[in-house]
Amino acid sequence: MTSKERVLLTINHQEPDKIPIDSWLSTELFKEMAGLLDINIKEDPFALKAILGDDLLYKFYGGGIWQVFDSINRPERKIQGELNIYSTPWGVKIRKAPYEYGAYAEIVESPLSNLKNYDAYKFPDPEIVEKENYQHMELAVKKYGKTHAIVGPVPCTIFEACWFLRGLENFMVDLIDQEDFVNDIMDKAVEYHLEVSKTFVKMGVDIIWWGDDIGGEEGPMISPAHWKKYLKPRYAGMVEEVKKINKDVKIAFHSDGYIEHAIEDFIEIGFDILNPLQPEMNDVEMIKKKYGKKLTFWGNVNTRKVLSDGSPEDVIKEIKDVIKILAHGGGFILNTNHKMQSSARALDNAITYYWALEKFRNYPIGF
Repeated sequence: MTSKERVLLTINHQEPDKIPIDSWLSTELFKEMAGLLDINIKEDPFALKAILGDDLLYKFYGGGIWQVFDSINRPERKIQGELNIYSTPWGVKIRKAPYEYGAYAEIVESPLSNLKNYDAYKFPDPEIVEKENYQHMELAVKKYGKTHAIVGPVPCTIFEACWFLRGLENFMVDLIDQEDFVNDIMDKAVEYHLEVSKTFVKMGVDIIWWGDDIGGEEGPMISPAHWKKYLKPRYAGMVEEVKKINKDVKIAFHSDGYIEHAIEDFIEIGFDILNPLQPEMNDVEMIKKKYGKKLTFWGNVNTRKVLSDGSPEDVIKEIKDVIKILAHGGGFILNTNHKMQSSARALDNAITYYWALEKFRNYPIGF
């Protein structure tokens, strides 16, 4: 069975030969593993995932405003005279924040922090900004499209795109007292990201991946009322538009944090896949039992503690526990909860992760 067949069967809530697998690795860890396996990721950015056995292939920093975080890996975007500050095509400025094993990207300046700048602000041209991503997607579909499920990533799609441009605190206030502005900038975010999504679908991807972090550590990030008012109808419209191009394309949605309140909305919108379903904030077992025939879950292996700092035994136990809860009956793509950050344990745990997947992913599940 090919990876593509495996993924499509599981999205249709059937048990394939094996649980489809995936991983999110930090830039540093990704490069370290590529070096270990002597893989040229500049020539083929999908080769490492294919060699590792991932069933879904995509470039982690895909299309749209999400690319701002990749700017710290592009020396040409460093602002001269500034300490670790990088520019982006959207006017968002990013700081490279080093730590012992790598670096994080942090937004330090939003171009619309002052609303007086809004009338003069222009979203960038996708044909220019997305040129490299389009080339990579063409490569993925041509080289791997018959064997693997190809994903077109366009997350940070609406809510996050807007607050990246405006600043989080500013935009949260805007949701309450700047309704006209909110509707206008959200429509512009939809226009940009929908164009990228349509292009990916026309190229032949199997899955479009959108996302907004609408959940926080202790509850909703955006109020349920604002989610229903501003985001739900826009996402429903986007699903309708891409389905006009290919009715069989699958839609994945990402949100960190607590999202139980919105799951029925996700189903009504037409999302097929939900990522990552963080276990620290959500009742994963209940959600699988209640919605497991309507949504496929993609993720769930703990990166915060287990994969970053745990022992090999911790990694193996975590994977078995996740499989036991989510894999029965199909509808589950095993993945890390988020990017596995570089650490003293990261490389060893990444190797253990893939070893354990091969050992325990076969259907029927025996535990």
